[in-house]
Amino acid sequence: MKVKTEYLVPGVILSDDVYIRTTSPIIKKKTVLSDEHINILKKFLVSDVLVELKLVDGTAYKPQDTLKEENLDKIDKKNNFIDQFLFAVQQYKKLFTHWQGGAKVDAYTVRKIFLPLYETNPSKEDLLQLHHYGTKNDYIYFHSLAVSILSSSLGKKIGLSNGEIIQLGLSGLLADCGMAKLAFNVFEKKAPLSIDEYEEVKNHPLLSYKMLEDVPGFSKGALLGVIQHHERENGSGYPMKIKGKKMHLFAKIIIICDIYHAMTSERHYRAKQSPYKVIESLKKDQFGKIDHIVLSSFINMMLNLTIGKKVRLNNGLVGEVIFINENEPTRPMINVENDKMFNLTSHPEVFIEEVF
Repeated sequence: MKVKTEYLVPGVILSDDVYIRTTSPIIKKKTVLSDEHINILKKFLVSDVLVELKLVDGTAYKPQDTLKEENLDKIDKKNNFIDQFLFAVQQYKKLFTHWQGGAKVDAYTVRKIFLPLYETNPSKEDLLQLHHYGTKNDYIYFHSLAVSILSSSLGKKIGLSNGEIIQLGLSGLLADCGMAKLAFNVFEKKAPLSIDEYEEVKNHPLLSYKMLEDVPGFSKGALLGVIQHHERENGSGYPMKIKGKKMHLFAKIIIICDIYHAMTSERHYRAKQSPYKVIESLKKDQFGKIDHIVLSSFINMMLNLTIGKKVRLNNGLVGEVIFINENEPTRPMINVENDKMFNLTSHPEVFIEEVF
């Protein structure tokens, strides 16, 4: 729906890019608006914007003034997965707060959060949009749910049984539950962690495992996925520095989903990155550290580039995909304005920001 800028509130989600006589948007669609974003819109004299019907906390957005009412049935149906996701995040946040207060993990309650989300059967577009939904302060809750759904979706793609997929999703969801037991509030840090703080955070896979090991309802694979989700194929990870052959498949899956979502998300000390740029980083910068077979399945699951797709590049150019290189699927040839050919393989500094 279209809303006047004066009636915007923090937590509103943009449903379209905002342009001001520029080729690149001043604020991109799917951005969760903060006070700072709203002030920018007012300074640029933006009169109105298109926003989604729900705030990032999952509650309905009821502005005092709307310029156009959308068909609510169609929007609710279209955004069913995102609605479920936002609701699940808030439910998980409540659980996490209880764990911080000393409550034990209850498998049944955790399953009630995960299963409705998993059963919505998210599309590629849904998965690619996940990183847009989140706030800096609530990063850990959005991250946990995103890793859960990305992991379970990848498990389905590689042919795991339904029971294994559910256990994998639970493992991804709870991989960071040990963060609730840290001695300091890592989520309020607005700068990179100190060396001592980082060493303490590195204990969280073990803390997560200890919270779950005596709780009925979690398989051995789920527990191994939790404690091994920061290990690496070459032994450079933590907390046990084990290598690939000793790592469970669940861990190999969660590792990739964890890195991907962390890099594409907005953090206090780091801006979010394009999924396409992050996928390139997973292939190059993480070479030898993550399972290349699982990564190949992940990339195939995530990429939605096809001939004819319209894309926007980080340099502001908009064009149509006319050729895809199988060896570098994130770097197709683009037909941009005035029928000029732009080959991304020849421009490593340029990458795809958005697919329409």
